[in-house]
This record gives sequence, structure tokens and C-alpha cells, in this order.
Amino acid sequence: MKKVLITGCNGLLGQKLLHTLTTDVVTLFGCDLMDESVTEDIEHLYYPLDISDRKSTIDRITEIEPDVIVHAGAMTNVDLCETERERCWDVNVNGTEHVILGAEKVGAKTLFLSTDYIFDGEEGPYVEEDRPNPVTYYGRSKLAAENIVRGSKNEWIIIRTIVLYGYSVQGGHSFLTWLIGSLSEGKQVKIVNDQWSNATFVDDLSLGIKSLVDSDITGIFNIGGEEIITRYDFSRRIADYFGLNKSLIIPVATSELNLPADRPLRSGLVTDKARNVLNYEPTELTETFARYELQTKLRN
Repeated sequence: MKKVLITGCNGLLGQKLLHTLTTDVVTLFGCDLMDESVTEDIEHLYYPLDISDRKSTIDRITEIEPDVIVHAGAMTNVDLCETERERCWDVNVNGTEHVILGAEKVGAKTLFLSTDYIFDGEEGPYVEEDRPNPVTYYGRSKLAAENIVRGSKNEWIIIRTIVLYGYSVQGGHSFLTWLIGSLSEGKQVKIVNDQWSNATFVDDLSLGIKSLVDSDITGIFNIGGEEIITRYDFSRRIADYFGLNKSLIIPVATSELNLPADRPLRSGLVTDKARNVLNYEPTELTETFARYELQTKLRN
């Protein structure tokens, strides 16, 4: 049996990974900050863990002895990372170092989840070989973590993804869920019309990760959605599908929001490598909404 440990298993991606990686030949382990796992319908062993605690992290990994670690645990609130830099670095950089040290002790392969925020958003979309130049502290922390992973003595994979959305039981933040909830309540929302990305359906990302867990492949892979559009256009597409009031979506420039952290504006990730090597095929945008709707109905 292959042992797979997922850090950040209570997040949007972590919850989906527990479902996607469940097979007869895999034993799943999960860890996160909460006392209990939010995923009750999948058999896995859960451990509360703060990855910024060096000893606890190394000890836990040594105890589990995983064959593969999917390191999805991170501080991902971009503005909070900008204002709470010490905490951001402690979780995203030191936490990753602790995971890698534990992985090296037991010979585990590490799959590290990174982000398009390692780029400046001036000349996107980006391929894996493009030179990073983060404009946010969050991006700087993830790039520093990438460098730690690349220096590992063990096998590693870096997966860069972008604007993750989809269904989760609870606790997993998703732009899609927030927007549907806001528009359903008749709330007016300001959405930027100058940020470009190919938002990633969490189901697609988790399947891409499964392909990498099951393989002997190493290296860096971009995994993102099919269409590169603005966040404003993405929001209008969501409203169209779910029959919500598009007039509540107000287009604004990113600069008008006066956010603590800058944003890479013209971003996007080229997924040709994942398509060619992993046979990765992102789901058509409208179909992702349909699948989200079905998953929500089944749960309720």
C-alpha cells in the first residue's frame, strides 16, 4: 500500500484530494490546523498539525512514513500575507522547509502546490521556464518555498496553479461559492476587470495531482483552466449559468480597491506541458459550473 500524506487537507483542494486519491492501493493521511477533519465520508487518518512547528512536523512525518507528501498547506490570503509578513513566512517558507526535512528523513517524494503569484503579471500567460518576479509578499514566500523544494535531496514536483474554485463541504474558500452567495442575496459586488487568469476547477487540479502521485515524473507543471479571461468576465459567466442578476456585478480597476497587496494583472498559466505529459485536459468552463451545481445538490 502506498502511503500519501496531504497537508492542508481541510482546504478546498485538500478535501477534493482526499476523494480523488482514494483507491484500494493507497492509505491516506491528512493534517491541518483544525482539531478534526472536515471530510468524514472518506477513510483517512487525520492529525492536527501546525507545519510552522519544526519538531512536530518532522516527528509526525517520521511517524507516518509516507511515500508521497502532497504539500497543499499554506497561508493563501494575499492581503493578510502582506500585512502579517512574519506569520506568512513562518507558514509558507519555514513550514515548507519542515515538510521537506521530514520527507528527507523517510525518503518521501514531495508534491508542492505553488501559484502564478510568483510572476509579476506583466507578460502572461506563463510557461514553466519563465523567470519569476513576484510583486506580493505572498508570491515571494511561495517562490522561496519553491526554492527549498528544488533543493531537496528527494524527488519533488512543483505544481503551479491559479484562482482555484469548486465545491467543498466546508471551510474551503472558493470565489465561485462566494459570488453565487452574494448575488443570490441581492448584494452588489465589485469585480476587477483588469486581472486576467485561467481559473482552475479544483476537480481538474486534483486529477492532475493524482496523475503525478501515480507516476515517477518529477519537475515543474502548470495546471490551470481552459480559458484566460478577466475576473469580471468570469463572474458574468457564473451569473449567466446560475440565472443571477449580472447588473449587481460592478466592474472596477484593481487600483480602485486600494488593497494592501498588489496583484499580477495579466497572468495566466500555459498548460501545454501538463497536457502532453499527463494527458491533462481541463473541463470546459460551463461544464465546471454544471458539475459544481450537481455536487452541491447531492450534498444537500
